[in-house]
Amino acid sequence: MKGAQASAWVTYLLLALGIVVPVVCVLWLVRDVVDNENELLVRLIAEADTRSLEDAEREVRESVDGLLAGGDEGSFRYYAGKDLVGEEESERARATLAEAREELAGLDGPAARARIAEWLNDEALAWLRLRSGRSVGAILIEMGIGRLVENETPEEVFLEAADAYVVAFEARSRSMGQLRYLAKRYVPYSDSQAVAAVGKRQELAEAWLRELGGAFDGGYFEGLEQTEDFVFRWDKEKAFVHVFEKADLRDWILGIRVLDALGVSVLDEEGLGADALVRRLAEPLDFVVLGKLDGEVRNGTSSDKAMLYFWVGGIVLGLSLLSGSAIVISLKRQTDVAQLKDSLVATVTHELKTPVSSIRLLVDTLQDESRKGKVDEKEYVALIARENQRLGRLIDNFLSFSRMERGMGSFAMEAISAASVVGAAEEAFRDRFQGQNFELEVCVEEGIAEISGDGDALATVLGNLLENAFKYGGKGRRIVLRAKGESTGALFEVEDYGMGIAKKEQRKIFRKFYQVSSGRGSHAGSVGLGLSIVEFIVSKHSGRIDIESELGRGSIFKVRIPYA
Repeated sequence: MKGAQASAWVTYLLLALGIVVPVVCVLWLVRDVVDNENELLVRLIAEADTRSLEDAEREVRESVDGLLAGGDEGSFRYYAGKDLVGEEESERARATLAEAREELAGLDGPAARARIAEWLNDEALAWLRLRSGRSVGAILIEMGIGRLVENETPEEVFLEAADAYVVAFEARSRSMGQLRYLAKRYVPYSDSQAVAAVGKRQELAEAWLRELGGAFDGGYFEGLEQTEDFVFRWDKEKAFVHVFEKADLRDWILGIRVLDALGVSVLDEEGLGADALVRRLAEPLDFVVLGKLDGEVRNGTSSDKAMLYFWVGGIVLGLSLLSGSAIVISLKRQTDVAQLKDSLVATVTHELKTPVSSIRLLVDTLQDESRKGKVDEKEYVALIARENQRLGRLIDNFLSFSRMERGMGSFAMEAISAASVVGAAEEAFRDRFQGQNFELEVCVEEGIAEISGDGDALATVLGNLLENAFKYGGKGRRIVLRAKGESTGALFEVEDYGMGIAKKEQRKIFRKFYQVSSGRGSHAGSVGLGLSIVEFIVSKHSGRIDIESELGRGSIFKVRIPYA
């Protein structure tokens, strides 16, 4: 026995190693795969981010190259081309201004500004230019403002005409100096937002010219140039320079939709961090920094991948543990069965030896010539017959067990009455225990429908239950055998008033070779097969066996067999 236990422990140890080693290898491989996957993922994302930034820079440059100034307050157009005024137009402009000054000299301020409003609405007159490029309309507006006294507000008719002219003058003017001067002089008197925007743009023009040293030299250049706060370029016709304030241009670049599609943002200088992949544009757009914040996306992606691999590893580990547990349970059961079979062999040897020895002793006594006439031969023959019956029952149980183990069990099914099964079981029981102290009460309900079954097998079921009740029924050995009808079949009950069975033991007693540890299995002839044979026969009849038991008060075994 000790050798078998040692062998079992060696088996368990080898099994544990067989589970642990593959699991450790799987976990190591999972970790290695995750690390390699992360490295590859980081490299691929870095390459993709770099391509995205390159594409974003190209999109920004192409968009800026096609951008026109003057659409908002952060940019303006500066005329730097050559536009000569003809002598005839210049003479007409001088004559018009002379006549205007002469007429206005005889008018008061409001009347003069009303007259100027009429001239501003006359396009043929208002847009005449002097040789210097200065416009007549702009000069007339300056004259109207000049007639204002302190705290005087221009009339609505004058403001309406002047507002329209100033806005149009910005678009048509070729005299940038006159435009800046007009905006500076007139804007404070106007409530028009369009005029205010003209004023803002001319303030930017003043700032740009200051950064250039006071004036633009008019020299042509390709592409973009920059000052401290501005970026500018020529248009295709080489007439206007488009000037953009850097802060405003940066905000405009933020709105380029393709940047969102590429996952690229325009970053602040303060927002640059170690986890940001950035690209500063080349001059003159070096004030723009494009960035792709990769930390969260990259870590999230690799974490998802790692989680997947660890789930796979966990599943492998779980399956290994489950399979290992199943194998351990199976080995334990096989070990238990082997031990039970060893016990069975010992018990069978003892149980078969006992009746055989008794029969041999009785036969030897009868054959002894010296004892003839001194013994009761009939009594000895009866004893031999009883031991022979006992031997037959043991052999029947072992044969039934053998059929159970091989999955065999053919029964002669037919329609039989419950009363006949009870009668056969009662007769066999009384013959078996004839002359011994017991009280058997039999109650069979009348009118029970026939059941489908093998009469001999079902009688064996009740016989085994009655034998158990006799063995464990206590001192009085009072036993009740009942049969009654139910809705779906016949119910057979065998009740004793003995020691009872504990709750935890009640489902185990139907296992092969199992014997209750409380002393129920200590009776002679008990090898732990009777109830397992009972359950086997009942299951083959599509029936069910249940038990109700309480320690110290007895047990009731209930067998249900369906009707035919």
